[in-house]
Amino acid sequence: MLNSGRAAARTTLRRSRWRRGDTVVSALILAAMTVGVGFFVWGFAMGWFGVSLSDLTNSLNRSVLQVKTSAQLSFELLNYTANGRNAILRNIAEVPVTLTRVEIVNPEGRVMAYYPSAGYANITKVLPGKNATLGEAEIPLCGLCVGGDKLRMRVWFVASALYNEANPLTSVDEMKYVETIFVYPGLPPGSACAVPAGSKWLMVDVVDPVTYTDSGKIPPSPNDKLFIRTPAASQLESVSANVIVVNASGAVGGVSGTILTISNTIQELRGSIGNFQVPLNITVTVSGYEVIQRYWYLGGLPNEAHASGVQLWWSVDTATNKRMLDVVQVELGVNDLRGGNFSITLSLYDCNNNLLYRKTNQIRIPPGIFTDTVFFEVSPRVNMEDLFRVAVEVSRA
Repeated sequence: MLNSGRAAARTTLRRSRWRRGDTVVSALILAAMTVGVGFFVWGFAMGWFGVSLSDLTNSLNRSVLQVKTSAQLSFELLNYTANGRNAILRNIAEVPVTLTRVEIVNPEGRVMAYYPSAGYANITKVLPGKNATLGEAEIPLCGLCVGGDKLRMRVWFVASALYNEANPLTSVDEMKYVETIFVYPGLPPGSACAVPAGSKWLMVDVVDPVTYTDSGKIPPSPNDKLFIRTPAASQLESVSANVIVVNASGAVGGVSGTILTISNTIQELRGSIGNFQVPLNITVTVSGYEVIQRYWYLGGLPNEAHASGVQLWWSVDTATNKRMLDVVQVELGVNDLRGGNFSITLSLYDCNNNLLYRKTNQIRIPPGIFTDTVFFEVSPRVNMEDLFRVAVEVSRA
């Protein structure tokens, strides 16, 4: 029995030692797998980091090149005349740049002519500190431009390292431009409605009859007034002004008074137009003067909405010394108990009744509002010397 017990003990001891050996081997295998997985993850991460670092480096390089070329091309000379066209541009950037496109742009931002016809190309490469000369081959003629027009020459460029010669369109996002102003050669065309030489002339840029906002009626006397403004004339003096007013029924009335031919303030005229209701046809006359903006039509829907006054906003073009119409402001009177959606149409005509401009604006006026303003941006601008008739129509939208 004793011997049997010792044998059993030895057997148990051996089995225990075998179990401890299995545990060590398992731990070594697990450690090896962990290290292997770690090396795999580390390798993957380093690969991803390398790709990301490469992308980041490329992006930073492009950004640095864009910063270094920002507004770093300048015009040294521009000659655009009937006898020839050339320009000299200097690269004051730290990196080479490539000129890709030349444009002729009007004051409204419209591209009137451009080179090359394909859109963009490698016109020439300019090294830092060097200049490039563009001639008639690169600077386009403008078939749509008129003598005296104030234009801009715009030259597009890009850092040469960012320019894709095979496909220039892929480089457009990195391109920048510089521009300079010039006057298109030739004399500006004469006005189709020019006042005869030696005649006295006068401009009107505000017509504003007093009306009730809800009905569009002119109040009875003594409040049946009409205001005008005369900002420019051939000479300054006091004159007699007479304004004829015709209402929707065909009734004819008028207002009159003594005014200054040149004044930046509105001037009051009185007469016999009480209870006249829109639409109104208005004709401005001044003794001894040719009134350029003489015909005005203020339309409206009686008891709903109407044009209660009009103002012309203009400026002097320094290149041509012409007064050019930029914006027309229309004041509306509205029946505040009704409101509604309205279409406001502005039409401008010359002395031969040719249409110079027409546009319709939509407006929503909620109940409770009795007046509003609508602005019309006139583009292309209209020469005030050509503007003889202003018409505003109001209708339900």
